[in-house]
This record gives sequence, C-alpha cells and structure tokens, in this order.
Amino acid sequence: MSRTLGTLVTITTYGTWLRGDRRGWVDEGRLMPPQPRLEAADTRRMKHPPYYFDVSNLIDVGRVMGESLTTRLDARVLGLCVGVWHAHFVVGPTPHDIGEVVKCAKDAVRYGLRPSRPIWTDGYGKRFCFDESSLRNRIRYVERHNEALGWPSRPWGFITAFGEI
Repeated sequence: MSRTLGTLVTITTYGTWLRGDRRGWVDEGRLMPPQPRLEAADTRRMKHPPYYFDVSNLIDVGRVMGESLTTRLDARVLGLCVGVWHAHFVVGPTPHDIGEVVKCAKDAVRYGLRPSRPIWTDGYGKRFCFDESSLRNRIRYVERHNEALGWPSRPWGFITAFGEI
C-alpha cells in the first residue's frame, strides 16, 4: 500500500449529526440516506441537548486542539478549522494510529473547557491521502472553512504549510 501523506479528520459535537440525519449520514464508510425515524429514536436517547461551541471561543478551541496535537504527539497539523458544531483537521504522516490522534484532539478540548456534559460524538470521519493532489485538496477544503468565517486560511501559528512536510 502507498504511504499515507496525510489524513483529513472530521469530528462533530454531541447530538449535532445523528444517525438518520436529513443531510445524510455515514455508516461503516458508506453515505446513507436520511431516515427520520432513526434520527428521532437517537434524539430521544440523548441525555443532554446538542452541544455547540460559542462563536467567540472558536479560535481558542482550535488553539487548544492544535497545540495538543503538536506537543503531545509531535503531529504536523496541515490544516485546522473549528465551527460551532464540528471541526476538521489535516495531519501529516504520523506513526500514531488515527484513533489516538483524534482522542488527543478531543481530550484537549474537553480538558480545556471542562464542561459537565459531553462535547463530542463518539466517532469521527477520516479520509486518508495517498497522493499530493488529494492532500492539497483536503487542506484547501479546511482552509476555505476558515475563510468563510472571515479568518485567515491558517489562523494558528502551529499549522505547517504543505511544502514544509
């Protein structure tokens, strides 16, 4: 198998993208159609309301997440964006299992905010990049999210430019 050049990770906040969601949802890597009854059943089982980050805290949430990835795992963060209900980040090649990388990012935010309730959904999405074109496209996808918020494409100093990996 080809060497992984990077991985795009998507994590969502608690209760904001349930199974059966009207936007579609992912099951074992496959995009599934909306299933309102399934979504309603999952909604009824929730112990807390959906979690949303305050817009004024998004930069701090991203800082905590990225600093933890770079400090604890020595990961190269190639792109990162945080929205009110989800985050995307791209990491370069790493010896760590992607699940460990995601845990590091989620735990950093949970520790930094210290909420008395869940912040994140249990799972995560991942897209492995095996060629430069797919990696560049996924980095740019993340950068466009930041620009849509009126921020620079790389608003944190720990983000490594693609040419530096």
